[in-house]
Amino acid sequence: MNLIGLAIICPILSFAVIGGVIGACKGFTRVKSWGVEFILTGIIAIPVAGLISSKMKSGAAVAGGFISFAVAIFFIGLFMFLFWLFRKLLEKRIEKRKQMSYYSKYIENEQNTVKILSALAAEDMKEYKKLTKHKPKQSGGAWSVLNRVFGALTLAIKGVVIAGIVAAAFLALVDFTRLAHEGGKLYVLLGKLFESGSWLFFKKYLFDFAVIGILMVCIKAGYSSGISSTLWTGVVIFMVIGAGMLAVYFAFKVNDFVTVAHALDNHLADKLSSVSAILQQMKLSTLFVSQSIIALGLFVLMLVPVILIAVFVPKFIDMARSGKIFRSIDGVFGAIALTTVILAVLLIVGAIINSVHDFDFMNVFNAYFDKSGIATYIYDNNILNAMGVLKLPIANYLQ
Repeated sequence: MNLIGLAIICPILSFAVIGGVIGACKGFTRVKSWGVEFILTGIIAIPVAGLISSKMKSGAAVAGGFISFAVAIFFIGLFMFLFWLFRKLLEKRIEKRKQMSYYSKYIENEQNTVKILSALAAEDMKEYKKLTKHKPKQSGGAWSVLNRVFGALTLAIKGVVIAGIVAAAFLALVDFTRLAHEGGKLYVLLGKLFESGSWLFFKKYLFDFAVIGILMVCIKAGYSSGISSTLWTGVVIFMVIGAGMLAVYFAFKVNDFVTVAHALDNHLADKLSSVSAILQQMKLSTLFVSQSIIALGLFVLMLVPVILIAVFVPKFIDMARSGKIFRSIDGVFGAIALTTVILAVLLIVGAIINSVHDFDFMNVFNAYFDKSGIATYIYDNNILNAMGVLKLPIANYLQ
């Protein structure tokens, strides 16, 4: 193993060790398990999606794409649910074991309590401090040990995932720039690494893992915020745009405000004389400037109630989300909405990039999708391109 390999592996191992120690201290019930969910989803969903892609007939990119995305989303949701369920079960087991531990020492605890009360009654602070110095602990037994072990494994894997994401992003960036290719400035230093079998294997699934990570973030964020918060954000944006349009309408169309604009124009005419030539070149009159100032002032005034509504309404939404049933339904629809929107954005961006797929400068980028079973439907087998919805002639302008 060369020094570059060690320089990459050592930080990853360091993150794993640090994560393992922290996880062992906190326990599985108090840590987030997205790193394990991410790895398991990638290990299972990517081969399954790739198998589906290989079985699909040529030209069936649309069906294969939707099935592959569905497979990825299914396994993300499945592992999120399983780890949530395991966490809840572990919490209940630990709590039950602690209760059993308490009741097994109940008589001893009761006797100690009587002694503490007696010491307080006699104002014997020395005896009181002695009795309260060592409080009886409730042990979770084997379940607490299991909690620590799973916590260590979970955060160790999360540490590896975080360090791996940073390393993969750096290596991919260097690869895209061709600096480590033969003849490049970094070839002597990094050439062997990029020619190694491990990198050539991993790079073909890098974007699949990237898509899975994005989908996972969308599902978690959408579920946490809920569809109600998403819809409310849209309402706030609509109110801001509406306030702007209404302000412009009042300033330019309503007679009372137009009259005020004319009066303001008379006051500003002399002050704007120094920039009159610039206004003429822009084909703007001083009256237009006056009306724009009034429109801006009206817009600011209208924003005050909008801001107040935008601040206080979410409080009521949070109160409604305090119910488990509403929060669950709201969260599921929120996850669906956000995932759908982001997936649509990815498909649009992929369709745009795919328009220059056949150019020589894209060869390095294209190599990342040779074995892809998920990301391929965003880029080289883009669903929108296959449906004929978004075919951009960008290549024609670059030739």
